[in-house]
Order: sequence, then structure tokens, then C-alpha cells
Amino acid sequence: MSGLIVEEWRDLWSFKAEFLVAAFAYVFATTNFLNLPRLILDNGGFAFVSAYGAALLAVVLPVLILEFSVGQSTGRAPIQALYNICPVFKGVGVAQILFSLLVLATMARYLGWLLLYVFHLFWTVIDERPGLPWLHCKNFPELQSLPCREAGAILNISASAAVKLTATHDESSLSQFMRALEHPSSNIADFGHFQYYILAAQGAVWLAVFIAICFGVRWLGKVVSVTFLLPVILLTAICIKALLLRGSWSVFKHCYDITDWQVLADYRVWKAAIEQAVLASGIGFGAFITIGSYNKRSNNLVGDSILLLFVHSLLTLFQVCTVFGVAGFIALRTGRKADDLIASGETQMWHFLSYLSYLPHVKVYSGIVLFMAIFVLLNIFYLLSLNILSSFEDALGVTWTKCVPRFFLALFVALFGFALGIYFTTQAGKHAYELATGYAKYLTLWTILACELIAVAWFYCAHNLGKDLRTMLKPGCCWCLGYMFLGLTYLLPLLPIAIAVFNVLAYSYEAYSEPIRRFAYSEFIGAAVALVPLLPIPLFALYAIIASCRTSGLSKAGALKAAFKSPMRYDMLKNAESASAQHAPRYSSAAPGYVLLPQHSAPLAEPEMYNEQNRNSIEVKVTEIEP
Repeated sequence: MSGLIVEEWRDLWSFKAEFLVAAFAYVFATTNFLNLPRLILDNGGFAFVSAYGAALLAVVLPVLILEFSVGQSTGRAPIQALYNICPVFKGVGVAQILFSLLVLATMARYLGWLLLYVFHLFWTVIDERPGLPWLHCKNFPELQSLPCREAGAILNISASAAVKLTATHDESSLSQFMRALEHPSSNIADFGHFQYYILAAQGAVWLAVFIAICFGVRWLGKVVSVTFLLPVILLTAICIKALLLRGSWSVFKHCYDITDWQVLADYRVWKAAIEQAVLASGIGFGAFITIGSYNKRSNNLVGDSILLLFVHSLLTLFQVCTVFGVAGFIALRTGRKADDLIASGETQMWHFLSYLSYLPHVKVYSGIVLFMAIFVLLNIFYLLSLNILSSFEDALGVTWTKCVPRFFLALFVALFGFALGIYFTTQAGKHAYELATGYAKYLTLWTILACELIAVAWFYCAHNLGKDLRTMLKPGCCWCLGYMFLGLTYLLPLLPIAIAVFNVLAYSYEAYSEPIRRFAYSEFIGAAVALVPLLPIPLFALYAIIASCRTSGLSKAGALKAAFKSPMRYDMLKNAESASAQHAPRYSSAAPGYVLLPQHSAPLAEPEMYNEQNRNSIEVKVTEIEP
């Protein structure tokens, strides 16, 4: 073993393909399936499509490169990564983790409902009952409490109404099916009893999350490879079917007819396009920092970001074509306009399930749509949970992670997420879900994203990040392109700030349902949901400034500057001096790992082998950075 050095590193993806598939799975969101078709129809047709594409290129792509660069260069999850970028902004990483927990705990209810639909789909097959309980009335009288209208029928109401399907009407078979399982209370404060169907469904969601993340990224890469390919195949199948239906192309023609390029002069169209692009791509949660932190340091993240955006656009096209194709077929069958058949948000999912009652083999197509949505959402759950798990590992360090293996940390994350969502499994859960999702959309994500951009682009400096990018990438053209996009991040903080301001100005408490407004403190609870994840940002900033000012041997100005200055260069040099004696090449840009900072060692690391020749070449590079 003479001349052979054994180094311990943080986990890496087993193969580059697993990293790419994980990133593809994260941007394969159902929000474009649920929201984008309605946005296109309401905002100038294909003019909005162009605005959405511009938002992807000008906003999403620079942030993707920025987050991948931060994760890949520091080798840490958001909390420690942003501390290494600028200590004052460590709280931004904490806010990202808290917001991820909030989103997961909330969305577990929606994903649980999709699982319940699948459960009852199999129940009807095993029990050999015709029809589906959310589509048909006469075969499921035990689920009905009111006169029943089939969910796919058309309401006989005035032509001025926007949506004419009975899907969400109180008497529809779908609404009665959901009420029979959740028994909603009349007040958000009246939690009543636990609804065991929903409780079991949310438990199944977190059990799947635990199984996926308990063995680290090498295991998760295999899991996501399967759970990404399955929904892609299912989406492709339902998309082809939708485009082959009679009348399916009528909606595309309608979009062309209503295209109005003058709407691009309206800031509200650009606001909607940027909001949708950010939500659909998942930037701002810190997940891309975590995904990138498990890459080799020489990985071409610029090329990956461009490929990721292309795949996202392709999957978005398939989703929009599916909705438009089926809506065009229903419009032909019913004589209604497609505008009246397409909704937004989760309501669109219930409407789409109702559309399928017009297709033959309704159970088959319902299963395809449900499984597609479930796998898509599970992938997002896996990667956001990895985001949380990696932050715990970074915080504990190698010493504690030897005592508390990843298996138990993953179990803690799953149990904690399940506990946070426990109120959503009560009879008041429906109202609590409406309140939490409503208030979380106003400013929380936008404030976090703005602070992340300010920390990296302005305090660490996008120029410095570009130089870091140059040390990581070999292809000169990729580095130049990445450097150019990072330059845009100097201006980008203005966009999330403006969106947050417009959202707050448009806030209306009257928009929430009566069971929420009936409770006097609902508005305060909603405000807490939106603001509590943001509290770590000022608190950690204050702590960092106070801690720096108490450092001996520094003037007040020097201490304040140290609170805003990245510790990475100092720590790189310090590690270089100590590692030279130990012959430990932890800091090399040529190594497949990262600059390992002294605050924490690499958690649950994997061994890597280096020979004496590599070590000598690394030591030469270390001397070049010394003053």
C-alpha cells in the first residue's frame, strides 16, 4: 500500500446519468399539467407561451447554474453551502429547509388523495363493480348523501359561467365521494376526528419517502431512475391518445386564434409567466444545491442546466398537449367551448379525471393519469426530503453520523414530516389545507429566492462564482456561457421582490372559504404559516454579526466584514497547510470531491483512492493559492 492514499468523501452519485435523471424528475412537476393550460388561454394564447419560454431562459436557467455551482463547489446542502458563501445568509438555507418541510407536509395530503383514488380504483376492479365511485352515481349509493350528478356531466347554467362540468359541484359524484372519506367539519378550529383513510394514505407517502432516502443518493439514484421513467412512459401514452381523439386539435387552433402579442406589454402577463416558470422548475428550495453537492467537482453543470431546461420544456409540451387534446374532444362531444372546460390548480386534476368518463376503458385511462401524477409527486417528495436529510447530515458531521446512521436520520425526517401534516388528516384538514396553501403562495418562496440571489450574486459576487466555475469546468465555451448567465443574477433579485410585493397587494382574506373565516384567528395562523419559515433569515444574520463582533483581535469594521466574507478561501488555505503534512488532497479541483471545510467533516463518506503522482500535482496547485 506504499504511496497509496485513502481519502473519505461525501457520497457521490453512482453515475452521471443518475444525477441527470434525479434533476429531470425534480423539474417534471404537475403544476404545468394543472395550471399552464389555463394560463395560456387567459393570457394571449401563444404569446404567453413565448413569455414562459423567455422566463425559463432569463430567470430559471441563471438560477439553475447558480444553485448547481454553489452545491458543486461547496459539496454541502443549502444551510452549510450558503454559510460558506456568506455567513450572514446562513439563515436563507435554514428557511429553505423549513419551507421544504412545510410544502411536503401540506402536499402529502394531495398526494394521499391520489393514492386513495388508486385504492378505490383497484377496489372496484377486485369487487367487480362497474364504473368508478367518483364518476358514476347509481353503482355507489353508499357514498352519496345528496341527489347525485355524475362528475362528467354538464351543468345547465348560464353561458357566462367559466366552468360547466359538475366535477366540483356539491351534488357531483366526485364531491360526494371526497366528502364521504373526509367528513369535513364546519370550522377550521373544529378538528373533530381523524379520518383514517387519509391518515393511512399520508402514512404511505412518508413510508415511500423513507424507503427511498434511507440508504443515501446511491440508492436514491436507482429509485428515481424507475419512478421517473414510469410517469414519462405513462404521460407519453396518454398524450398520444389525447392527440388522436376527434376534435383534439381544436384547442390548439383556438389558442392560435386568440394569440395577442400586445399582451406582452402588460406586466401581469410577465409576472404570471415568471411565477409559473419558477414554481414548475422548483428553484429557490435549495434542492438543486443538494443535488449538485453530490456531483464530482469537475462536472459540467452548465451543459447539465441547459439539458435540464430542454427536458423540462419537452415534458411541459407533453402535459399541455394532453390537457388540450382531451379538452378538445370533450368540447366536441358536449358542444361547449374548451375555455369552459379547463380549470386551474387541483381543481384541474378533478376535472381531468371527470373528462375521462367520456373515453372507453375509463378505468385504464384513469389509472394511467393517477399513477403518472403519483410518481411525479413522489419524485419531488424524495428530492426535497433528501434536501432536508443532507442538511441534518451536514449539521451533525462525521462524528455524530457514526452514532446516528443515515437510516435513523431518514426515519426522523419521515416521522417529522408525517407529524407536521397530522392536522390535515382530521375533519378540519380540508380547511387547514386551503389556508396553508393559500398563505404560502404570497411571499415566502419569493423572499427566500431573493435573499439567495442577493447572498450569492451580490455578497459572494457572481463574478467570483464565475471564477469558481472556471476552476471546475474544462470546456472553455461552457465556462464562458455559464459566466454570462451568472452575470444576469445581479439583476434577478428584483423579480422575486416585485412578485412578493404584487402578491401582498393583491391579498384578500375574503377569498378564503366560510369555514376558515368563521374562526377568528385564521388570518393570524395563515400569516404565521407564511412568515415563520422566513424568521431564520434575520435571526441568523444577527447572530453572525454579533459573533463576528465578539471575535478578539478584529476591529468593529473588520469583524463586520468577516461576517459577510466567505470563509472558503481561508479554510481552503488552512486545510492545505494541515493536509500537506498528512498528504491529504481534499481541496483539489481535480479530485472528484470538494473543498471540505473544517466546520464539519464529510458525513457518511465513501472512500476514494489516490496515488502519489496525483498527490504531488495537487500540492503544486496548493502553493499557487498561497499569498
